[in-house]
Amino acid sequence: MANIPIRYADASQQTEALQKVAADVSKILTPNEEILYIALQNNTALSIAKDSVVATNNRVICYKPSILGRVAFEDFLWQDVKDAKITQGFLATDFAVETVRGERAELTSLDKDQAKRLYAICQQMEQEWREKRRVREMEESRARAGGVNIAAPQAPNSAAEDPVAKLAKAKQMLDQSLISEAEYESLKARILSSM
Repeated sequence: MANIPIRYADASQQTEALQKVAADVSKILTPNEEILYIALQNNTALSIAKDSVVATNNRVICYKPSILGRVAFEDFLWQDVKDAKITQGFLATDFAVETVRGERAELTSLDKDQAKRLYAICQQMEQEWREKRRVREMEESRARAGGVNIAAPQAPNSAAEDPVAKLAKAKQMLDQSLISEAEYESLKARILSSM
């Protein structure tokens, strides 16, 4: 079996089991999607075929094999994930993921160290998508309000034509989260170039 690339792997992971899961999951990946990490169930899980959680750059996948080669895949896009959490026990750690629509999935008996690594990746992805959702909501709110135009024509010699006043107004809008950092930099460049 050829090695499937996984961005993060730990020395504690069983290579054969890890590659079996990676091979199965790689068959359902979309173009440009890559496996970031796989957390496997440990030996406290009483099933023969061990479940696992796979984090990719696009989604989190609960991989649940059963007898006769059947596998159930349950996946959640990062943009829909509201919360991923772990509950650490004495011998193993449980993982749960919940979406913004209230969907939920759980896997029990994950290896403790692997669950912690998975959790760190999930938190990073959640944070990135929270910021993307915040920016999108800000843009939608601005669009509903009719947009923002700080360079509206005004009477000559007014404060609106003063570049310092324009820069101050743009900075104020940034501080109030009315515009994004990128929009602020664009406005600043435009104001400075018009001097």
